[in-house]
Amino acid sequence: MGAAFVMLQCNMSDEEAFVIIVPQRPVLATGMAATLQGIGGGLGWSVLPATMPLVATELRMSHAESGFVWGAAALGIAIASPFGGAAVDRFGPRRVAGVAMLAGALACAARAWAFSPLALALTMLLFGMHVGFVAPSIPKALAGHVAANRLARANGLALLAYTLGTALTVLVARTVLAPLVGGWRPLMIVAAFAMALAGVLWLVLLRDRTTLARHASVADGLRLLRNAGVRNVAAIHFLLFGGYLALLGYLPRALIESGLSPSQTGLTVAAWLGSAGVANFAGPWLSDRIGLRKPTVLLGAVVAAFALAAVAFAPATLRAPLLALGALGGGAFAPLVLMLPLELPGVGPAKAGAALGLLMLVGQIGGFLLPMAVGIAAQEGGFALAIGLLAVVHVAIVLPARRLPETGVAAQQSTEPSNDAPALERAA
Repeated sequence: MGAAFVMLQCNMSDEEAFVIIVPQRPVLATGMAATLQGIGGGLGWSVLPATMPLVATELRMSHAESGFVWGAAALGIAIASPFGGAAVDRFGPRRVAGVAMLAGALACAARAWAFSPLALALTMLLFGMHVGFVAPSIPKALAGHVAANRLARANGLALLAYTLGTALTVLVARTVLAPLVGGWRPLMIVAAFAMALAGVLWLVLLRDRTTLARHASVADGLRLLRNAGVRNVAAIHFLLFGGYLALLGYLPRALIESGLSPSQTGLTVAAWLGSAGVANFAGPWLSDRIGLRKPTVLLGAVVAAFALAAVAFAPATLRAPLLALGALGGGAFAPLVLMLPLELPGVGPAKAGAALGLLMLVGQIGGFLLPMAVGIAAQEGGFALAIGLLAVVHVAIVLPARRLPETGVAAQQSTEPSNDAPALERAA
């Protein structure tokens, strides 16, 4: 670059913005994004459901109270996401995500002093609110440092860290970590320290490469709902994320009730998450190679729907591999959903934070409604009806996906700069 930074004024869509050209750090940015996802989501968030049997026994929580505690995090994300998206566009992903990670660490540590279901739910509400600020920051930070034809796989690597962190936490939190540190309460403190360290490293090591010159408000973000592309991506996220949470919440209990031991159930769930993690990288890698987004989204949705439909009626011995196949399908396009706003006409990096905040809001609504629908289906019709409903949810993803404009670099080569430029600079 020559100088440490050069400030240029340019037009991004109809917004006046400043692009701050600092040295491009794609490896560092991707590594830090993966760190935030793996520690904040994989450990900080997932450690509670992984240790819920211990927590529920000590606090004498009913199943309904456990669901209330878990749902409080989704409510917190839904409340905070529009504000988080606007903050990212105004103040930049470095400051927003770094400060939010420190706040999330405090909320995680506060669980150690919760002695009632209501108090624990309050800590999860606060924890969810920090996610509403961190989640929109990560794709926008990556867009500033990663070339456009590598952006999908960078976001996929970050999401891979979350998925594998969750799988590892499910495997070892209750059986290894909690006994090692003296129980579930000290474990929350350990997770909080890890989150705080990740937040500090993000603040110290990462630099933003763009910042808006005008105020970015929540109202500006809500106006993006007028954009047909944003509405379609939001619909996909509603179905995909809601279906994921529904399956994550229902699967362990369903497997145990089918006759699996707790250890076998843990391994099955971890294998399901591990398969999704592999797909989190492979799907975006393929999308970047061919330069197209829609084929990966459509094929992934169809594969996931087919696999879940088969799970609903397959014998118990075939459920694990079919679940893994479904995870490969859904995991292949999940990272693309979170980065598509960066490429949509009328959005781009300048408004990506607001668009991602909207996606998080809609996704959490799905995360509340679809698990409830699956629970009712399981109660009325058993395993087959519950999993069959999730298969229908994934089929429904095809409808908004077909209406998406193709935003891959192969469709833009004739009108856009070199694909080796960071996505942020290409949008500028």
